[in-house]
Amino acid sequence: MRRIGAAAAPILLLFLLSGLLLSTGCAVDSAASLSRIEQRIRGLLEIHTFEHLYREVVYFGEERSLLFLRTMDRRVLFSINIRVRAGVDLRDGFELRGDSLRPERLFVRLPTARILLVDADERSIEQYFVREQGGAIRWLELADHLESVKETVRQDAIERGILLRADQNAERVVRNMLELAGFTDVQISRGPSPPESSLELPTRESTQAEPIRGAAR
Repeated sequence: MRRIGAAAAPILLLFLLSGLLLSTGCAVDSAASLSRIEQRIRGLLEIHTFEHLYREVVYFGEERSLLFLRTMDRRVLFSINIRVRAGVDLRDGFELRGDSLRPERLFVRLPTARILLVDADERSIEQYFVREQGGAIRWLELADHLESVKETVRQDAIERGILLRADQNAERVVRNMLELAGFTDVQISRGPSPPESSLELPTRESTQAEPIRGAAR
């Protein structure tokens, strides 16, 4: 298994989301503005904040014999790119709440990050060897085998900390968006619903993780 890349949330995503918020054109202490901001963020459904790219070498083989005579010998060896993408799904629980005493303060509840996509890119296949005695090997026949490969890659990405980095990046992206919209005190939590407007939430510090260097396994 060889992971050949890791990427954080694109800067373009932050600009696009910030544009959506700034386009409300309302003051930060407006309940209507806050509602529109929440609707616009919720309308994104998912925020992809970190991904790993793997280059996997895959072998598939199938043999059959009848009376010691080989009637089928089908084998293929190829490499393929598998992308693991993590982030937050806002449908898992997302909430914004203002503070009536401090209009510049905003409480945010974000769901924890999870794996959003594990995708094998057929266009990236590079074939090294193939033998098709007894019938051609079709892509659909490899699907079940590739599913087990994708699950192995998924677990490797989790062990390398992809969910932690996705959590940190999600907090940073949302915080930056809301600060650009005029909220200078953004309190982010994970888990239960935010408290009433006059209460403070315990906050989770958002830090930027250093990128993982490519490594061979």
